[in-house]
Amino acid sequence: METEASFSAPPGSVWRTEPFRVFFPLGVVLGWVGVGQWLLYSTGLSQSYSCVRHGLLQMQTFMMAFALGFLLTALPRRTSAPAASSGELGFGALCLVLTTAALVDDRWILAQVGYLGLLLLLVQFGARRFLSGAARRRPPAAFVMIPIAVLQGAFGAVVLIVYFASGLPTWSALLAQLLIEQGVFLALVIGIGSLVLPLMSGEAPPADLGSSPRETLRAAAYLGAGLLLVASLVAEARGAESAGPLLRALVVAVALGLTARPWRPPGKPGFHRRLALVSLWCLPAGLAVSAIWPDYRVPALHVAFIGGFGLLTFAVATHVALSHLDLVEAATGRPPAVVAVAVGLVLAMAARVAADGSESYFVHLGWAAGAWILGSAIWLGYVGPKVLRHAARED
Repeated sequence: METEASFSAPPGSVWRTEPFRVFFPLGVVLGWVGVGQWLLYSTGLSQSYSCVRHGLLQMQTFMMAFALGFLLTALPRRTSAPAASSGELGFGALCLVLTTAALVDDRWILAQVGYLGLLLLLVQFGARRFLSGAARRRPPAAFVMIPIAVLQGAFGAVVLIVYFASGLPTWSALLAQLLIEQGVFLALVIGIGSLVLPLMSGEAPPADLGSSPRETLRAAAYLGAGLLLVASLVAEARGAESAGPLLRALVVAVALGLTARPWRPPGKPGFHRRLALVSLWCLPAGLAVSAIWPDYRVPALHVAFIGGFGLLTFAVATHVALSHLDLVEAATGRPPAVVAVAVGLVLAMAARVAADGSESYFVHLGWAAGAWILGSAIWLGYVGPKVLRHAARED
């Protein structure tokens, strides 16, 4: 990446050193599966739908594909550790496809097994590189949020497996969904965002964990933020429908405010950089509105899901792809495809928020899904061929 020019890329084929080439396009396709049910149902092509399936598909497959693409690309470069192996790439892709197929077929337990496989991949990927001594650098302090994210996902998946297999109290299943659908990626956004968001703005990379007493204190502060995040999810599952999301919004706002400072314009030009800043406002805003207005909780949360997670995912993916492909002019400009995905997601968010106050709920959901799919398809049509063409040339 342009921001990691000082870090040496690990040896290996371009597919192994830059796994985003595999996982970003796959993530878009899996996102179509996740939102596609609303388009199919609203047009009469499907006779059933599942809100649980939709949420799990988006967070366990679409978002996880992009997370894998970023982490498996960035971590070896940051630490000068070995690149991902072909087996790791294949296992990750297999688990994503398995989880997606299982969720579509309502095989809830099998889906969670596939998801646990993805988390296991992340754990062993990091452990083999950091604990073996192969890494020449350490991650930044905020990366303590990554194991917190993984633990939330793993605990949530295990709870769902037990819930579907033998039964647990309803609140435990709610907690599992909250951990998977909110906790995992709020922790990842805070942890990874502390590295990538300042770099996107042209700032220096953060210092290594343990490089100074200040960085040790920062790691402790991030650990405290992670524990508060988990506590807010437990509180909500146990009935604190306002206090839980409000605490979560506060934690996210403070953590991102201290690292990304979204009120400041980026230090470099580029539409995707401004898009990332907009998404950082949407995350705590959606959580706060869901707390203040519990009756409108689900549409408010979609401000965080679509405007926060969705916009940020495509903004960071654009930065990674254009930087690795050395498309400097595009990275500092306003590519129409990046504008298109932004417009598509904003329209999807608006339609989803308006749905609950309308007399045509599923029609609104269909339009939201269509806008999401069209915008992301234009983005993929722009980035995908460049990624594949570049990879073929370099291999």
